[in-house]
Amino acid sequence: MTNYFTKPETKKMIKKAVEGYSKFLGLSEIGLKNIAGYGWYIDGGITMGYTTQLMEKAVNGDNEFLDNFFVKYYRENINSLIEILKNRQDSRQKIIVEALDCHNEQKYYASTLLFLSQADGICNGQLYRTKKEKEALKKFLSKSENGNFINILLRMITDESAIDVGYSKKESFDSKLNRHAVVHGLDLNFGSEINSLKAFSLLCFVSDFVNRYKKL
Repeated sequence: MTNYFTKPETKKMIKKAVEGYSKFLGLSEIGLKNIAGYGWYIDGGITMGYTTQLMEKAVNGDNEFLDNFFVKYYRENINSLIEILKNRQDSRQKIIVEALDCHNEQKYYASTLLFLSQADGICNGQLYRTKKEKEALKKFLSKSENGNFINILLRMITDESAIDVGYSKKESFDSKLNRHAVVHGLDLNFGSEINSLKAFSLLCFVSDFVNRYKKL
């Protein structure tokens, strides 16, 4: 009987998977940071292969592609993703539903604030930390039951990025959505669909990849 793992097609499939993962690893440090630097976050429905393509675009500075992809992706999937969020974060259901209502009614100031706050709540209030304070978030995340792939993805929030950088440094990132500027009333023009979707993408990211086996 031929061993499944010795079949030529199986060897080819394994080789392709290994090469794909190696490519993902090679791009991950800069690629994930650049995606987050432009204000976007992936969710559990975006495959490793497509994440690799997105990282390539981010490394090459193709922000237009990232905007087009993520806006289309989250526009088309927001309702189904909200259902997943409601089931996974049942104690936050009312807030999440109200945030969606605000988004659908184009009340983007409100929806952006609500999405950002619930992402932080899932991280036990440790999400929006400047570079010096990231250790608190890393300590919180170390309690999660995550594999190596998930731990790599978590670089998107353990590295300082546009969303949590100090207000004085926010111009060094391509994304202008900054939590400090929003919450403290320094940014008076954040109420746009794209910012609401960016905040929603962050909420989906932490719900999918932070403490995945707990309901917080």
